Amino acid sequence: MFRTFATVAGASLLLVGMSAVQAQAWERLGTRMVSDKMETDSVSGVGEGRFSQIRLCVARRAVHFRDVDVVFGNGGKQDVKVRKRIGPGACTRAIDLKGNKRRVRRVVMRYKTIRTKGPQAVVTVFAR
Repeated sequence: MFRTFATVAGASLLLVGMSAVQAQAWERLGTRMVSDKMETDSVSGVGEGRFSQIRLCVARRAVHFRDVDVVFGNGGKQDVKVRKRIGPGACTRAIDLKGNKRRVRRVVMRYKTIRTKGPQAVVTVFAR
C-alpha cells in the first residue's frame, strides 16, 4: 500500500511541476518505481489512444536512461537511444514515434539509478 501511495504521490508532484498546458497535452501511460537493483523495467500502455510521441519524466531521484524500446499494438518495435541523465522533476525530450499515430502496448526502459540516500526514483511515461 505504501508503494502505491508513494508512486501516486511522486507522479502528482511531477504533474505539479508541469504547466497546465503541458499537463493537458500529454496523457499518462503509466508510472513505475524503478529499483536500484534492477536495470530494466517496463510500463504497459493503457487505453485505445494512438500517439505520435512519448516522453519519460522522473521524480524523487535521478535516473540515467540508456535505452528505451517502444512496443506497439501491432507487435512492431522502435528502439530509442536516450543515453541521458534525467534529474528529479525533469523529463526526456519528446521522442517521435515512427509512422502514423500508433497504439503503445509497452515501453521498456533500460537505466541505471543514481545511487544516493533517499527514496526510489519514480518514472512516469507520457504520450501524445
